[in-house]
Amino acid sequence: MFSRRFFNEYFIEARSLLSGNIGVMALSWFLFALSGSLVQPFFSVYAKELGASDLDLAWIRTLGMLSLGLSLIPGGLITDYIGRVKTIMIGTTGIAIVQFMYALARDWREFAIVWVLDSAMHFYQPALSAIVMDSMPRDKTFKGFILLNIVPSIPWLFMPVVGGILYQELGVTGVRIGFILSGVISIMVLILRMRGFKETYSKKDKDFSKLVFELSGYRPVLLKAFKIYLFTALLWQLAFGVLNTYGAIYAIEVLGIRKPEWGMVNSASTMASIAWSILIFRFTLTNYRKLSVISSLLASVSIAVISLPYFFKVNALSVVIICNVVISISNNIISAAISTMLTRILPQEIRGRAVSFQRIMENVGAAFSSMVAGILYVSLNPGFSLILSSLIGTASTLYLLYVFKTG
Repeated sequence: MFSRRFFNEYFIEARSLLSGNIGVMALSWFLFALSGSLVQPFFSVYAKELGASDLDLAWIRTLGMLSLGLSLIPGGLITDYIGRVKTIMIGTTGIAIVQFMYALARDWREFAIVWVLDSAMHFYQPALSAIVMDSMPRDKTFKGFILLNIVPSIPWLFMPVVGGILYQELGVTGVRIGFILSGVISIMVLILRMRGFKETYSKKDKDFSKLVFELSGYRPVLLKAFKIYLFTALLWQLAFGVLNTYGAIYAIEVLGIRKPEWGMVNSASTMASIAWSILIFRFTLTNYRKLSVISSLLASVSIAVISLPYFFKVNALSVVIICNVVISISNNIISAAISTMLTRILPQEIRGRAVSFQRIMENVGAAFSSMVAGILYVSLNPGFSLILSSLIGTASTLYLLYVFKTG
């Protein structure tokens, strides 16, 4: 299937896409993923080691999402006012500083404060999305987003296993080392972005007061985008609330999967996702909407299947690996499809504010879904909370199908 000619053609096309701002973004995301994949799979477990309870985890995640949601309001405005690059530079500087603060957290309360601050520092997300949308070739938008999903996924092939070993052998100290490395890498990313990014949009009218009110002239466009936001911000967030908040805890504490094995789960799902992305990258897909609906349904079913080891004597590790592989592949396809649609819907001059509104909705939705997840996980049990999440995911798939059919 993957012949030498296949890979030659793949690399030629990929190299043409990974030029300019897209290439800088891909490399910076790759570097961030090196450190993120080392510590993110163990975020919840690390917080519990610092004294947090299961319900505290839900509150920490909720506060972080609310903090990010609020910070995105000015983030979207300044993205369309001072430009994409300046906004990105300010945000990346803040991220680099905060990473070192994680390593200094003495208990879960200090960890929560740093998490809220870290979330607020991501106010520049609209600028990242806007500069990618501005720079993406229109005739290869879907392929471009698929490629951008591949590059930062590569570190997830091996770094979660390294993180699992560090955590297993050194405990909390191993995670602290990971955060220090994350800070060093963040400084490297800042330098890369300062030297590599080229501004894609400069606002001619410098009247800041018009930034909000002029959106009323784009109501038909924003209404189309809002239908998509409802899926990404609320329905899909609710479907994955339990898994995102308690996935690592469920696997390690309930199913008995060891920490290095949990790292292997993340690596295996990433490997499969990259292989699938390489495959579909080489094909011209015109009906990516249909593919994303199928992916949504498969991901929803997989959430329910993950609950099987809780109720029955089955190989928990095998089930978790297979389901995470399906979910990882599906989410990559859905993400690329939705990014492609929004790039074609949103005019360049409002992308910062429109993406800001999307991210605000998504983070408020994530905060809400995290609290719902906490209630479900604690008041029901892990197995039934996953089954209910799967039903929500199925309903979300039906809504996504409705959005695609109604345009």
